[in-house]
Amino acid sequence: MSLLPSATEILCGIPGGKRLLVARSSEDDYPSDIVHLPAVIDQITKFTTSADVDKQVKEKMKELGTLYVVDRDRIEVLKPDVILTQDLCRVCSIDLMTVERIAQTMDPQPQVLNLSPVCLEDMLDNVTEVGQAAGLEAEAQEYRKPRVAFMDWVDPIIVGGHWMPQMIEIAGGIALLNPAFTGDNGHRHGDRAIKVTPEELLEAKPDVLIIAACGLEMHTLRKEIGLISGRDSWKAIRAAVPRIVICDGHYYFNRPGPRLVDSLEFMAGYINKVPDLIPGGFEYEELQK
Repeated sequence: MSLLPSATEILCGIPGGKRLLVARSSEDDYPSDIVHLPAVIDQITKFTTSADVDKQVKEKMKELGTLYVVDRDRIEVLKPDVILTQDLCRVCSIDLMTVERIAQTMDPQPQVLNLSPVCLEDMLDNVTEVGQAAGLEAEAQEYRKPRVAFMDWVDPIIVGGHWMPQMIEIAGGIALLNPAFTGDNGHRHGDRAIKVTPEELLEAKPDVLIIAACGLEMHTLRKEIGLISGRDSWKAIRAAVPRIVICDGHYYFNRPGPRLVDSLEFMAGYINKVPDLIPGGFEYEELQK
C-alpha cells in the first residue's frame, strides 16, 4: 500500500511491483492504470488560490492536527504487508506518526517504510529500500544508476579522466575505473587518463562503454575497432558489456570547449535511453551484438 505518489511511481517502476499495489492515496495518479485502486487517504483542503489554501492549512491543522482523512476500515480489510509513506512534510502528504499509529492497531502489523529523500542519492536509495520491502530486491537493481566506462584510447585501453568522470556523474551514471572526486577547488573531477587492461575493464562490469578515442574522427575510430576485433580480449568485452557505443573523439569529449555541452547531452541521452536528449547531428554508432 502506498500513501505517497512518489512511492507509488517507484514501486510501479520496479518490474513486478505494480501487481503488488493494493491501495493508494487520492493524489496517486501515475501510472494511470493504478487509479482504479481504492484511495485510502484523501485531502481535507481543496485548491482555490494559494492564499486561501494557506489559510485552510492553518485552520485545519489547528482544528484537527491533520490535513487528511484516513479510511482505516478499508486499510484493515486490505491487510497490507507494507505501507509506504513519508516524514518530509505534514502538508504534502499524511504524516509518518499517523501512519505508524494506524499500523500499530493492525494484526498482523504491516511494515511502515518511511521514504524521506532530501537529495537524488536518497531517492535512488529509496528504490532499493522499496524493492527490498516488496521482495523485489533484484528487480529494483534495474533502477540503479548505469555503470559507465569511457575509453579515451583503444589500443592500449585508456580510460578518460579530468572532466570525463564528472560528466558521467552529471549525465546520471557511475564513472568506473577513474571515479570523480572533489578536488581542492571544491569541484568534481577525475585523475588523469589511466591505462587499464581488458581484464580490469571486464572486472568493473560496465553497463555502458563509450569509446571516443582522443583526436580520432569516426572513420578512423571504426578502423581502429576493426584492428582489435579479432582479439579474444575484445570479443570478451563485446560479449560482456550490454551496450557499447563509438563516438567522434576529435570534435567532442576531448576538447575542453563549448562542445563539451553537446558531449554531455549525448551522454545523458544515451546512458539513460532518452534519445531525444541527444543533439541533432551528433555522430555515434552503437555496436550490435
